Amino acid sequence: MWFSIISHRVSGIRFSAIVPSNAQDIYNNKSFFALAVPFSQWSYETWDLLCEWWKNGEAKKRGLSLIHGTTLDSIPDPAPNPWRHIPLAYTSLSPQECAKYGPYCKSGSRFGTFTAEPARFLPTLLEEVRARGGRLVVRRLATLQDAAAEADLLINCSGLGARDLVPDPSVYPCRGQVMRVRAPWVTSYLADDSNEAFGYIIPNHDTVVLGGTHQDNNWNLEVDPADSRAIWSACTSLLPSLKSAEVVREWVGLRPCRSKGVRLEEDELKMGSRTVPVIHNYGHGGSGVTLFWGCSREVARLASNILYRCYGPTSRL
Repeated sequence: MWFSIISHRVSGIRFSAIVPSNAQDIYNNKSFFALAVPFSQWSYETWDLLCEWWKNGEAKKRGLSLIHGTTLDSIPDPAPNPWRHIPLAYTSLSPQECAKYGPYCKSGSRFGTFTAEPARFLPTLLEEVRARGGRLVVRRLATLQDAAAEADLLINCSGLGARDLVPDPSVYPCRGQVMRVRAPWVTSYLADDSNEAFGYIIPNHDTVVLGGTHQDNNWNLEVDPADSRAIWSACTSLLPSLKSAEVVREWVGLRPCRSKGVRLEEDELKMGSRTVPVIHNYGHGGSGVTLFWGCSREVARLASNILYRCYGPTSRL
């Protein structure tokens, strides 16, 4: 399996981070709804970064949009959202307000949040890594030991590849299919999370993303016409004006899920006479963008402690 290895050397200590080699292709032309999930601290730290980009005038370069919209569900009287304090102006909807969208809609909320387009912001982050002396190499890896041979600290962010690389059999794909359409009149998001009519409508800078599917253990990377019809039906039912929208592109991606949840922890590899510390950071499913900065900061904290423990106080990050 092919992976990208980002390597860097600080004070003689060699760092290596494993990421999927096709990360740019995976995220190319996609958008992610950067709303917070119950990993509240990691979500909150990501939210702070997105706010900083917005305030500093970096929104266009980073592919960031600040939008307001509505989420719906078929669950009556749900428990309060544990992340409701993070987005802007969070308000719960009454059953009467929800019923306007369909008889199955029993609960919902409105709030302001960000959409973040990785096809725009990932290249800017890679530029920053390279500006700090980082190096990107694409290699075929069969095991973590292959990457650890030339590292003093290994950070495993291999996503779905962790299933074979670690190996971790609890990692599995969740297939997502979406389409991008031209609909400039759509300026707010609408997400229906109910089992009866799952779908979402998310405006970006240039187009609007319509989705989607959530198919566990499905490795199919081809666009399924049946899924296309289901997405179109769900989204045009939510917003009938989309029937006149032009479809620009359809694509499929695999969310790197893990039945045991996100794995972010220390580990170690035995490499002959030496031991290489490892930090695992994978299993984020469909919340990778929502959690990415908070998890990165957690990795940095763990790495700093490992280096201090192994190499002394002068090696702190």
